Amino acid sequence: MTPDINKLTSPLLGSWQDTADFILENGLRVLFARRPESPNIEMRLILDGGGFASDLELSGRAGVATAILGEALMMGDQVQLASSLEALGAITHVQLMPDAAVIGLSSLATNFDDACLSYAKAITALDFKQEDFELARANRLALIKAERRDPFQVALRIIPRLVYGPDHVYARPFTGSGIEEQVAGITSDDVRGYYAAHLAPRINTLVVTGALTASDLRKALERAFKQWNAEPRCEQPAVAPKCLPKTPWVVLVDRREASQTVITAGLASYERNSRRAEAMIALDTILGGMFSSRLNLSLRERRGWTYGVRSKLLDARLRGLWLVQTAAVPDHTAQAMAEIAAQIHDVAQAHSINPDEFSRAINHLVARIPASYETCAQMADALANTVVHRLPISSPRDLAGRLQQLKPDDVTQTCQELLGNGGLQWVVVGAANQLIRELHRAGFEQISVLDGDSA
Repeated sequence: MTPDINKLTSPLLGSWQDTADFILENGLRVLFARRPESPNIEMRLILDGGGFASDLELSGRAGVATAILGEALMMGDQVQLASSLEALGAITHVQLMPDAAVIGLSSLATNFDDACLSYAKAITALDFKQEDFELARANRLALIKAERRDPFQVALRIIPRLVYGPDHVYARPFTGSGIEEQVAGITSDDVRGYYAAHLAPRINTLVVTGALTASDLRKALERAFKQWNAEPRCEQPAVAPKCLPKTPWVVLVDRREASQTVITAGLASYERNSRRAEAMIALDTILGGMFSSRLNLSLRERRGWTYGVRSKLLDARLRGLWLVQTAAVPDHTAQAMAEIAAQIHDVAQAHSINPDEFSRAINHLVARIPASYETCAQMADALANTVVHRLPISSPRDLAGRLQQLKPDDVTQTCQELLGNGGLQWVVVGAANQLIRELHRAGFEQISVLDGDSA
């Protein structure tokens, strides 16, 4: 039975309708959704320059810059401001995405004016010492080393180069940490260059949710941000790829003592604002997005080769990344990979999606939507997502309806198009001497082997 969209979302529709979109005097765009029942105010400043904003040679620059910014909100030279935010019960947080950096503030509504002033001052009067920069860079280098110990993170570091091609702006670790040699070469002037290009009001957006009126919010923000008039320094915009790899490729990361093999398959997806976006979400759910998905039932329940298989969509403006990941018994690694590929190709065949599995996937997605923005913080994150991926403000509210308009053929055609754009790419972490012959026998011809410490 299909969930009733109105019953599921009606308690939240008022919040999506009670929105405002205005520009401050300094050019900063503000998106506001009123939540009168919330004791908190949530703010998200969205910098239009994320982990992939820099040239490939400066991979990791945005990560270092946002780490310094996060510290400035709490400590750094802003000790008095940080103590003020802490005393007010405010929490700050920084998130780095492929196409944006999000600087968040969670504040009690009763303390919002003071918290907003401290938050704005820490951001707009940002300054840092050389030792602050060196600490942030050292922490990023330590993060890269930690990622190399996690086979799932290793895949996120390697697979973008295979999926997008080596010259694409997204051909760098999707963890956002950067490439070690390039991070080590970043200077404090490079970080200041990031701020000069991206920390300016008229190119960014501030999302606010909470129990304010739009009028009161505007007054508070004009007061807090009145001194912020920086003009952005232009940088070369990211460009879409000219082509994608067509040949399936396997990168085998050698972990000789591994007791299991971690498998990651990747394909280039779509822009989040593509007409195919909802069909892509349904495709992901049918294949690996829930426990009763095809891949989990096949590899875990029927064959017992793994404890579970999951797929996920990593959204990005130019083209997203679609991953299937699992940890498998070494003796069945190549078979598991072949089964993953076979299931994906099967969905691309006409009439391969039966009505029951299609309805189950759509109902699962629709039923989960209200819980994704029932709190003030979740609504702020949902609005921020519309800004980052250039979606209509109403997009989260309308998602259920768009999903329920889909037909099985929409998902099939989407899968066909994905496979036509580029071959399935693989990163396999395990004991290479046990795996390489098995992979060749299973028909995987293009294989590269990397030492486990250099991935």
